[in-house]
Amino acid sequence: MRRRSAADPKRHLAVNPQAVPEQVLAEVIRRVREIEATYRDVAQKMGQLYMYADQHELGSLTRNLDRPMRNASDNERVMVSILDELQLSAGRRQSGGH
Repeated sequence: MRRRSAADPKRHLAVNPQAVPEQVLAEVIRRVREIEATYRDVAQKMGQLYMYADQHELGSLTRNLDRPMRNASDNERVMVSILDELQLSAGRRQSGGH
C-alpha cells in the first residue's frame, strides 16, 4: 500500500513545472515515480528483515537496522511528496489552472 504524504507548502520544488517543456516534465515524473517505487520496495524489505530479526531475537541486528529502516521510509515519503507535487502541477498545467 502506498502511503501518501502531503507536500510541505513552504517547500518549493527544484523544478518549476510551468517553465519546462511538457515532455521533460513527463520524463521527470516517470523517473521520480520509478525512484519512489524503488524506495517503497526497499522500505518494505527493510521492514520484513527487521521483523524477521526481531522474531529470532537478533537484538543487535534490529538495533543496527533502526536507522536504515527509518531512512528508507523517510526517503520514500519524500519521493511521494515530490511526485504528488509534480503530478499536481502537471494536472494544473493541462487544465490551464495555476
